[in-house]
Amino acid sequence: MENGVAMKFGKKRLTYLMIGMMCLSFSLSYFYRPRPPIRELVKASQEMPPGSRLVSSGAAPMASRVANSFTLALVLVKSEYSEKNAAGIEYLRVWAQENFQKDPSFLRPVTLNVPVEVHHSIIDSLFFNLFAGPVYSLQAHVMDYLSGQIADFHHSRAYLSFIGDYYEVFGMDAESASLLARYQSERAKSAVNVILCAAFWLLVTAGGVVSILIAPKGLRKSRGQWLLSYGWLLVAALYFVVGWTENLVAVMASSLICGSIGLYLHRPFKFQIGEDSALSVKLVTLSPQFIAIFAWISVSLVAIRLITWVKTGTLFAPDPLTLLASSWSGDFLHDPVHAKKNITRTVGLAWLLYGFWTAYYVAYDPKTSAEVERTLDSLQPINK
Repeated sequence: MENGVAMKFGKKRLTYLMIGMMCLSFSLSYFYRPRPPIRELVKASQEMPPGSRLVSSGAAPMASRVANSFTLALVLVKSEYSEKNAAGIEYLRVWAQENFQKDPSFLRPVTLNVPVEVHHSIIDSLFFNLFAGPVYSLQAHVMDYLSGQIADFHHSRAYLSFIGDYYEVFGMDAESASLLARYQSERAKSAVNVILCAAFWLLVTAGGVVSILIAPKGLRKSRGQWLLSYGWLLVAALYFVVGWTENLVAVMASSLICGSIGLYLHRPFKFQIGEDSALSVKLVTLSPQFIAIFAWISVSLVAIRLITWVKTGTLFAPDPLTLLASSWSGDFLHDPVHAKKNITRTVGLAWLLYGFWTAYYVAYDPKTSAEVERTLDSLQPINK
C-alpha cells in the first residue's frame, strides 16, 4: 500500500516537473533570446611593448609577410625560452596562413562573426531555450577569467621573450600586434568549454567521493555501485551529445557501450538456462569485491585517457589538458611541457595508490579475504 502511494506521488511530481519545463521553455522562447558571448579576450594594444604606439609601418601586408615568413631567418637569442618560442611562432605562422587563405580580411572583418544556432528538432529547441542562457552566462564568466589570466601573463619573462622573437620575424606594427592578439584570443576561446566541462566533472567526482565517505559502512557498497552506474551513464550522455552534434559514429558507439555498462551496474543480471533448457534472465547482486575491481577499471580507463591526451596533444592540435594548463598560467603561446609532466606523474601516482588499495581490499582485508574466490565470478543470486 505504501509503495503504491509513493509511486503515485512520484508520478505526480514527474508530471508537474514536465509541465513546468514546458511552460518555462515556451516563456523563454517567447520573451528571451539567448545570445552567445562575443568578445575579444586580448586587445592589440596589450601586445605592444610599454611606451610603443600602434602605427602602420608601411611594410608589406600582414598576409604577405605570413606567407613569405618561411624564407625568413629565425634568429633567436639563446635563452630558456628559445625552443618554446620557435615552436610557438611556427604554429602561429601556420594558423595565420590558414586563416588568411580562408579570408584575407580576417584580421579586420567587415561583418561581426556571430555564431549561428541551428536547431533541427523540437527536442533540440526545447533544451536550447532551457539551458542556453545559463551556459552562455557561464561562458562569459570563464572568458572574463581567461582575459585576466592572459593580462597577468603579459608581465612575465616568458611573454617578453616571445614578443621579442615574434616582432623580429614579423615586424613591430599594428598588424603584427593585431595578429598576436587575435591568435591568443582564439586559443583562449577554445579552452572555455574545456574549463566548464572540467569543472563539472570535478564537482561530480568530489561529490561522489564525499557521499561515499559520509555514508554509513553498511551503505557504502550500494552507494559505490550507484555512483559507478550513474557515472557511466553521464559519460554515455556526454558521448551521445558530442556524437549527435558532430556526427561522429565512433563516439556514438562509445555512448552505447558506456550506457550499457551503466544500465548493467544499475540493474545487474545474468543469463540462466533452466532444467527445461529455457533461457531466462535473473537479477543478481554484485559483491563488494566486484564493485571495487570495477571501480579500479573505471579509474584506470580515465587515467589512460588523461595520459593519452598528454602524449598526443600538440600546439597544432591542443588537447584538453594543454588548454587547461594554458588557462591556469594565461600562456597560450608556449606548450606547457612542465605542467603536462606534472599531470602525468600525479595521475600515475594516484593510479598506483588506488590500485594498491583495491588489491588490499580484495585479497588482504580480513573482512573480505574469505570471499576472494567469489570475487572472481562476482555475481551472487539474489535471495528471495
